[in-house]
Amino acid sequence: MNLYIIFSVFYLAILVYTILRILLDTHSTSKTLAYLLMVLFLPFLGVVLYFSIGINYRHKRYNQKAVDIQLELDKSYKKSITDDTALLLKEQKDDLDQYVRLIEFQHQMMGEILSQNSFKLLVNGEEKFPEVLKTLETARHFIHMEYYAWENDTRGNQIKEVLLKKANEGITVRVLYDDYASRAIRGNIVKELKEGGVEIHPKIKVKLKQFANRVNHRDHRKVIIVDGETGFVGGINISDRYDNTIDTGLYWRDTHVKFSGPLVHNMQRHFIVSWNSAQKNALEFSSELFPKVKAQNIGTGGLAQIMAGGPIYPMSTIMLTYFKIFTLASDKLYITNPYFIPNDSILDALKQAAVSGVDVRLLLPEKSDSAIVGAASRFYFSELLRSGVRIFLYKKGFVHAKTVVADSRLSVVGTANMDIRSFDLNFEIMSVIYSRDFASQCEQMFLADLEESVELTREEWRKNSMRKRIIFAVARLISSFL
Repeated sequence: MNLYIIFSVFYLAILVYTILRILLDTHSTSKTLAYLLMVLFLPFLGVVLYFSIGINYRHKRYNQKAVDIQLELDKSYKKSITDDTALLLKEQKDDLDQYVRLIEFQHQMMGEILSQNSFKLLVNGEEKFPEVLKTLETARHFIHMEYYAWENDTRGNQIKEVLLKKANEGITVRVLYDDYASRAIRGNIVKELKEGGVEIHPKIKVKLKQFANRVNHRDHRKVIIVDGETGFVGGINISDRYDNTIDTGLYWRDTHVKFSGPLVHNMQRHFIVSWNSAQKNALEFSSELFPKVKAQNIGTGGLAQIMAGGPIYPMSTIMLTYFKIFTLASDKLYITNPYFIPNDSILDALKQAAVSGVDVRLLLPEKSDSAIVGAASRFYFSELLRSGVRIFLYKKGFVHAKTVVADSRLSVVGTANMDIRSFDLNFEIMSVIYSRDFASQCEQMFLADLEESVELTREEWRKNSMRKRIIFAVARLISSFL
């Protein structure tokens, strides 16, 4: 009996301590409630699960190091980079119109400069990979890459071979990769690149791989920088599945953008913070890494900014940028995203836009590659449809693109999904492009995707059984742990 009392008191103390940790350390209200329910209704197991997946032990020291690096680099960046944001805002104020405040918001919050650049829209891997391979071959000074997923397949090895070739020519090649998502290359491509003179490191080294797919702070970026003059960003990882000229059994729809101009400086700044946080040989600000550059004509010209997100930044920058764009829309808002689990702010912004008369269209996969995420997304359909948001489900294959087109004037192409992970946990990056010509291309691309989709109406949605609606609600709750 005494042993039972001692054990009960001990467990009660652990439970109280766990509850206090959840209340103090978990910033998301939904996650806080979910964790509290877990530890209260799953005795012992709930506490074990929370301390296994709820606390991000390995990134506290990393995050502070990255914050310090970011602040130190920004001092040199601001002193040495030409910042024409104020001048461009003044010269093109009438054309930028309602987006002036968005630009100022990004400039003041993150120091993201506005600059004149040239862009080339890349639809799917069959357009991206040839363009990337061609551009990598032109490198004269350095190549920087930061990738979430890299596979040991045809495209993965083509990229490897050109990097080895450039390293053999004396070109500096630096590569960061996500240690979990790119685990397939650790014993082959990574080893070969290291032996061939490429500097390659995981962004954050992951131990206990079996838990890694739920551990916080993944490097979800897909970035290439060549000579500080040309860059790539978007949703396409290094894998054959993104290239539909290679038969992988499923059509994969994704979007990337190539750009030339000062926008590369913004991306380079974020890469260097990642690089310096990942290993000991720190890079410093230099004219070689940040050369004076003007946009080469590779396609459509226009103004743009980079917006980066991640746990080292003081605010949820990705979410706030999406929110600002949605609330500023006055005519059309076309959104493509594969993982749609919005927080209250994003949900309210979309509903407000639709109720105000904006043509809001949301393109999502008909079948998600994650059953829980797919079901959780559908929890929000009822109130979106009720507010006038039009929802389209892509049928041709899997749509993985993360794009926005607003008012035929502004476009977003990047890596960020619309969920808590991309908003607050993962390292993300996206381009925000203020160009009518580029927006027109993105809009035509979106409308073409709608031809391969089916629209979900309120009448069809009402046909869902109570059982399905309960599944959607439960999936939404479970998604708080993801």
